[in-house]
Amino acid sequence: MSRKNLAAAVAAFLLCASHASAQDTGGKISLELNRASASSEGGCQVVFFGQNGLDQALEDVTWRLAVFDAEGVFRNLLALPLGSLSAGKRRVVQYNLPSPCSELSEIIVNDVAQCKIAGGAAGDANDVCLTELTVTSRADIAFGL
Repeated sequence: MSRKNLAAAVAAFLLCASHASAQDTGGKISLELNRASASSEGGCQVVFFGQNGLDQALEDVTWRLAVFDAEGVFRNLLALPLGSLSAGKRRVVQYNLPSPCSELSEIIVNDVAQCKIAGGAAGDANDVCLTELTVTSRADIAFGL
């Protein structure tokens, strides 16, 4: 395969991949618990991946998450701020939780702390940031609504 053909094939692949990635959100806001691993302090480092699949930019978005231990007993609350997310924007955030990952069973989106759509008033979009939210987990810890 010539360099020209190879470059064209790579460009086509990247275009298709980016188009598929944008479609995966299906007009939703997606939030994924991407990884949970032991931190150097003996706790659990969790990594979240968020993407705004809406047609509108989010000026500020923060969710309140509830963390449960291995027996399903509430452990603590944390705020998950993703900040501003333009349409199609992706962001990764990480937290160090004080408990070892093996002692955690589930994290749920408890509430919306802040959700502002670009050009709108603060708090006007709280329903959008919850009703249009989809969550998934790639970690051994469950993640839900």
